[in-house]
Amino acid sequence: MNARQEARERQWLRLRLWLVGAFFGLAFVVLLGRAVHLQLFQHQELTARAQREFLKQVEIAPRRGIIFDRNQEELAVSLDTHSVYASPLKITQPRGVGRSLAAALGLPAQEVIKRLSGEKGFVWIARRVSPDKAEAVKKLELEGVGLVMEPRRFYPYTTLACHVLGFAGLDARGLEGLEKGHDRVLKGQSHTLTSLRDALGRTIHLTPAALTKLPEGNHLMLTLDKGIQYRAEKILAETVAKYRAKGGQAIVMIPQTGEILALASLPAFNPNVFASYPQEVYRNRVLTDTYEPGSTFKTFVAAAALMSHKVTLDQLFDCEQGAWQIGGRTIHDTHEYGKLNLADVIKLSSNIGAAKVGQTIGADELYKTIQAFGFGQGTGVDLPGESRGILRPVGAWRPVELANICFGHGVAVTALQMAQAFAAIANGGVLMRPYVVRAEVDSSGHLIAETQPRVVRRVMSAREARILTGMLQRVTEEGGTGTRARVGSLPVAGKTGTAQKVNPGGGYSRSEYMASFMGFLPADNPQIVVAVIIDTPRGQHYGGVVAGPAFSQIARASLDVLGWQPEAGLQTAREPKAAPAPALAKAKPLDPELAEMEPKHLLALGLAPDLTGYTLRQVLDMSGMVRLSLQGWGRVVAQEPAPGRPLSKGLSLRLAPQGGGA
Repeated sequence: MNARQEARERQWLRLRLWLVGAFFGLAFVVLLGRAVHLQLFQHQELTARAQREFLKQVEIAPRRGIIFDRNQEELAVSLDTHSVYASPLKITQPRGVGRSLAAALGLPAQEVIKRLSGEKGFVWIARRVSPDKAEAVKKLELEGVGLVMEPRRFYPYTTLACHVLGFAGLDARGLEGLEKGHDRVLKGQSHTLTSLRDALGRTIHLTPAALTKLPEGNHLMLTLDKGIQYRAEKILAETVAKYRAKGGQAIVMIPQTGEILALASLPAFNPNVFASYPQEVYRNRVLTDTYEPGSTFKTFVAAAALMSHKVTLDQLFDCEQGAWQIGGRTIHDTHEYGKLNLADVIKLSSNIGAAKVGQTIGADELYKTIQAFGFGQGTGVDLPGESRGILRPVGAWRPVELANICFGHGVAVTALQMAQAFAAIANGGVLMRPYVVRAEVDSSGHLIAETQPRVVRRVMSAREARILTGMLQRVTEEGGTGTRARVGSLPVAGKTGTAQKVNPGGGYSRSEYMASFMGFLPADNPQIVVAVIIDTPRGQHYGGVVAGPAFSQIARASLDVLGWQPEAGLQTAREPKAAPAPALAKAKPLDPELAEMEPKHLLALGLAPDLTGYTLRQVLDMSGMVRLSLQGWGRVVAQEPAPGRPLSKGLSLRLAPQGGGA
């Protein structure tokens, strides 16, 4: 090989080496650029993608805030319960484990085995199980099976105020009532259970974070008084049963502020097992259902007469001896009346007299008054589902329709609208917005928001309200239609109502009525408004006979709960407690050596702790495996067995909370 060929080969070798070096250099630059791009510009996206691939999160329902009545009694609480989960990839014998779990939980074995036989890293076996079942699962000590705490919504007094409270579902989402309307306030912070998975999708780690106590949502303090609510529901239920009625409604309200002390509706339901009831029972009829009010509506005809100045107090109206024709229709009274003044028209509840008063006033003036008192529009109450009622435009009123409206037909209202309107008369002529939520507080007891009484508008002068109150007071005096609504010697102002129900196909029923009584007391210094409606009573159907006695009983019971003695005059009503969660005295068992031990630790030792002074919710939270037989409500004042005594398995711990058996 000559020198020239060797030179060419060396030159070609150098070229090839340079090309290879250039290729690898270029490749390095490309890879470096790609790495820089991924690190600087796609870091967050790739990290999130990796987490989605290797992390799986199971959301645990949040712990909802407590709903208190005006005196700090717990009406809705969240109790910590156990839920059972499994990691099938960690279970080598799904059939054996499944049979054991099914026996402990009372579930079909094949269903549990099927859940354990998959390739998933996490499956639910049973949600919110009883303490007995949770303890049985713990004792099995099964590999790949665990327990996690989840809150369960609990209503200690079952049906009490069920339509106001509503209920929350298994996912802790409010579905009805306050639970739905104030879901954002009550709903606590979500919690997650996180699992790590390898490249094959197998679970390699399960975090215990969900075993910690869940944060609570904010609490609601209501205007409701549990004692008044209970008595109103009890009296209403007794009245409905006595007259074999389809249902009933009752409201107790403070007229000066619009605070609702009780709001009851029948039929009721137990929100702890709401799925066992038909959905139509969930409806809060007090504010969702409309009805024709009948003679209670004559109250607002009298108000229009006073406000229009077109009717004098001594002006007489010929009631035609009980029958009067107008617009081709005959209007009847229950008795044959001659000439009556405005006060007697209200006292004796004359349909003809009310219609003639309406004629004198005129449709426009009457319509304006009806609107001013809030009919045909929502009250603004802080509960979901309120109806506006039905009030047709005044231009559509013919003479016969004007006459019908004057005695409560041809117009549809809700029970809450009627209570609000009567409250306006009671407080001197001011329409107030009704409400049930007094305040929102956080889990530490700090005030977040407080509801202030809100004036909607003035509807009549104080003088006119006093005159109208005097007319309504005569209704309950001798010769009036509402004598059965009296409350001892207290002056009561109110109005009876008996309205035929509208047939689904049109026209009025001749056998079905709405019986009602609306009023307030004491008439000379009104403190509470009470409204009672009985739907389709049997045997008797007049408002004074059916609803009047229930009004009297509810009014008397309300005054008793508030600390008023009707026979001796009014006393100062007890004020609601200011703080949502008062401190409790430490339990003091009989044995001095056990005095410093926590109640839950004594229960774990099989000994009865001293539970006096504790609330129902606190007892339920610490009860564990002890089966409780509860009687009454409030704080515990007595118990059996005595503190420090042994609790053998299955023995009931009997408590007698203050207030008696509710």
